[in-house]
Amino acid sequence: MLVSDLMTTNFVCCTKNQALKDLLPMFIKTNSNILPVVDDSNKLIGVIIKNKVFHLLTTKPSFDTTIDQIYTRNPVFLRPFDAIDETRELLLKHNIGHAPVVDENTIPIGVISTKQLLSSYSFVYSQLTSVLEIAYDAILLVNKKAEITMVNRGFTDLFGLHSKDVINKSTTDLFPELEIENAINSGISIHNTPQIIAGQQSLISILPIKENGKTISAICKVTYRGLTHLHEALTKVKKLEKKLFDYQKEINEMKGTKYTLFDIAGESVSISKVKHEATLASKSMSTVLIIGESGTGKELFAQGIHATSAQTGPFVQVNCAAIPPELLESEFFGYADGAFTGAKKGGMKGKFELAQNGTIFLDEIGDMSLPLQTKILRVLQEKEFQPIGSSKTIHLNTKIIAATNQNIEQLVAEGKFREDLYYRLNIMRLNIPPLRERLEDLPEIIQAIIHRLNRSGFYIRGVTHSALTKLMKHSWPGNVRELQNILERAANLKTGDYIEADDIPTFAKHKEEITAPKQSASTYKNRLDSTEKDLILSALNEAKGNKTKACQLLGISRPWLYAKMKKYQIN
Repeated sequence: MLVSDLMTTNFVCCTKNQALKDLLPMFIKTNSNILPVVDDSNKLIGVIIKNKVFHLLTTKPSFDTTIDQIYTRNPVFLRPFDAIDETRELLLKHNIGHAPVVDENTIPIGVISTKQLLSSYSFVYSQLTSVLEIAYDAILLVNKKAEITMVNRGFTDLFGLHSKDVINKSTTDLFPELEIENAINSGISIHNTPQIIAGQQSLISILPIKENGKTISAICKVTYRGLTHLHEALTKVKKLEKKLFDYQKEINEMKGTKYTLFDIAGESVSISKVKHEATLASKSMSTVLIIGESGTGKELFAQGIHATSAQTGPFVQVNCAAIPPELLESEFFGYADGAFTGAKKGGMKGKFELAQNGTIFLDEIGDMSLPLQTKILRVLQEKEFQPIGSSKTIHLNTKIIAATNQNIEQLVAEGKFREDLYYRLNIMRLNIPPLRERLEDLPEIIQAIIHRLNRSGFYIRGVTHSALTKLMKHSWPGNVRELQNILERAANLKTGDYIEADDIPTFAKHKEEITAPKQSASTYKNRLDSTEKDLILSALNEAKGNKTKACQLLGISRPWLYAKMKKYQIN
């Protein structure tokens, strides 16, 4: 905060030739204890103090006496861009209660008092200013309009400016590369995202400050000094993370899962609520119904519940929409030797038996046929079943988790899903929010996806601030799966260590996204696969079949290239 924020402009000036009789109505007109004294050019030459005038009047002088001999020459004065903490100390040091404020030509433009300073400049503010000034990073505070209200010396040093050049100015106009306005509008915190700022490699953090759910201001921190030491510390952290990941991977493999609930990125209220409910659901054998749009991470939650549960058996997933109707029953319950023509010799165990003492995940259960729904209901009620063509009864000790991206209540109302099976499944229900409803989790989700991409052969240090801002403006109809596809595509296109804004596709306008028909997750996946295959073929062609050179062109590892060539059947 500056002097200009607190000074009063309700003041009057006088000249050294004016008489005492002229001063009395002037003091009555203003609440100030001083009057600036100016010369013929209206420049400050002194001040006349109210108490001094009143004391002089007790000696009964002539009212026509001028103030030429009693005004204070060479007074302490302030500038509008002086900092409040320095102003307060200056007034206390000189033991004065008021001081005039002048412009660059020493023409009075206001008056400020210690009372104004003490009432508006609290001890907390003094502490904040001190902290900002000793901070090693560049820090600025903005209001809800993204107008700068305070900067520290680190910030002015970074940009080579004075605080008076930026206070009350818009960051959107002066520092568009910081993208602070976008963070204010979205309410999303940003932590240590890389960007070139004022020609220097920097890390940007923005913390929106909220009141009653609305963003009222924000703090922006730009770290640009000591990055070498910071990167060394981050490298050590990443090594520890890798050890933790390897340890967790061993535990997961023992239970047949890749993910735990800790792998689900995000700390927003909505996702934290679901993760808490999932933890509770893992503590019993009650059935779980997971509802969520395509790409929201239903499988991750199912695996996380199994990994957290006391079930010692495997995690078995069944995509109810992918199995032909005529094979569903044998897939679920298995069959005995010779049960039907073409049956495998020795029979086959079904998914329920394979998941014994573990968890069976019935994905896309809304697509299950009514006849099979009836048999699944019987299994859930009786806790036992018989393989096809067998008289052997298998008692079930399996946790049941079902999931769908459809409106299951509507399916029940239309007679496409059994109501009694719905009630049997809908005991512990998890409603996973779409990504557009928890955009504050986006930075953390991006980091989690980058970690997974790096483990698959990429080398990505992160996304730049401009790339993150671009991603934050999208509404994500394909949810986390769409985000993962976009980032993997960008990982193939990037030329440096970081994913830049140019590596991210240009998204449709928000209104267009709302009115345009939604594409399924499979459509996004097919488009990504097609683009990825074309890129690999193009690189191999340019490298004339030299895989090492192709890897260099694509910025990927050889194992990743071989895996993708196998996937797309590229010879």
